[in-house]
Amino acid sequence: MEGSNITIGIAFLAGILSFLSPCVLPLVPGYVSLMSGVSIDRLKEGGKQTGARRAVILNSLAFNVGLSVIFVALGTTAGLVGAAITSNPWVRIIGGIIIIAFGLQLIGLLKISTLYKDTRFFSDEKPRGMLGSFALGIAFAAGWTPCIGPILGGIIGLAATSGGWRSGLLLSAFYSAGLAVPFLLTGLGINQFLAFYGRFRKHLHKVEVVSGVILIAVGLLVASGYSTLLASSTLAGILPNAESWIKVDTRAPSTAAAPENRSSFPPAPEVALQTLDGRSFNLAELRGRVVLLNFWATWCIPCRSEIPELNTMHRDLESRGLSVVGVSTYDRADGVRDFWKDIKQDYTVLLGDRGVESSFAVAGLPTTFILDREGRIRARIVGERSRDAFEAAVNPLLEETATAQQR
Repeated sequence: MEGSNITIGIAFLAGILSFLSPCVLPLVPGYVSLMSGVSIDRLKEGGKQTGARRAVILNSLAFNVGLSVIFVALGTTAGLVGAAITSNPWVRIIGGIIIIAFGLQLIGLLKISTLYKDTRFFSDEKPRGMLGSFALGIAFAAGWTPCIGPILGGIIGLAATSGGWRSGLLLSAFYSAGLAVPFLLTGLGINQFLAFYGRFRKHLHKVEVVSGVILIAVGLLVASGYSTLLASSTLAGILPNAESWIKVDTRAPSTAAAPENRSSFPPAPEVALQTLDGRSFNLAELRGRVVLLNFWATWCIPCRSEIPELNTMHRDLESRGLSVVGVSTYDRADGVRDFWKDIKQDYTVLLGDRGVESSFAVAGLPTTFILDREGRIRARIVGERSRDAFEAAVNPLLEETATAQQR
């Protein structure tokens, strides 16, 4: 598996491990029968009748959609909230410790009684049609959440530190798929499932141990702040050619200045931006300068923390050819001006719509792009960073500019 798919793979595997957990796997046949309206005996016979097989497929799909609604909502919300708060190191550390505790719980080194409970129940009344199966899926997800809490909590924590609601949605969707797909396969082959379960049930604790080890690893990544690297890797796998500009190019100027090497970096997207006074602005106007393009919002706490660093870089490096530019796709001009009463931005601030954010594939705030003098994206930096980190990406490009001007 390529590094670009690490977080997606973790999420999907977590869904499968949730399905294989001791609090889910033994009751799967009962839920398949309940949601499909087909008895387990008929399922064992193969459900050869067209009506029975159709009921299993359609109601299983509806059940899985309902199942996914809860988990996707949790993951998306976690990503949205996390984008604003998880750059705070203490929030990351505490969140990582909680995920590690979930892992220790699964391994058996901690005993948190609440996580052994659930609110699921069987009803004698079968759900009516696909709508009933959809509602049952929602009830299943809500009722089972405490029982699979450690694994789900780890994915929610990863979603919260993944860089934004899009990443949170993506991770929770793959988690839901890992849990939902086996449900569908079980309905289509109950005999195979029962045979598998007979062989596999002696390994259920091993599933918990493996899940616990994975959660401990995820918790350590979250606490150390390296989970954003996994998020960046995920986007590199989704976005064409993204891997060529996610890594910062810090080679010596003589090497980095080679035109044939620089041409491998993608140009910045052509997007419609506006100044605070409503004038149209094109990034091409900054051609010939190194650009630090910072996506931010007035409500973003880590974005606020970066502004003083960006102000000093603007003042100290502008004469060397650096242009610091802030871009907000969430705020209006009046909102930015009100924000300046508390924190002034000495550099250029531009406004754009959400299409601008999509064109740059911004998954969370703050996200910073470093553009060379030819308008190519040379680095992508996710999350709050210090001036030293920014200058590690900017200085080599300023040297490129200086070298090119001397030739």
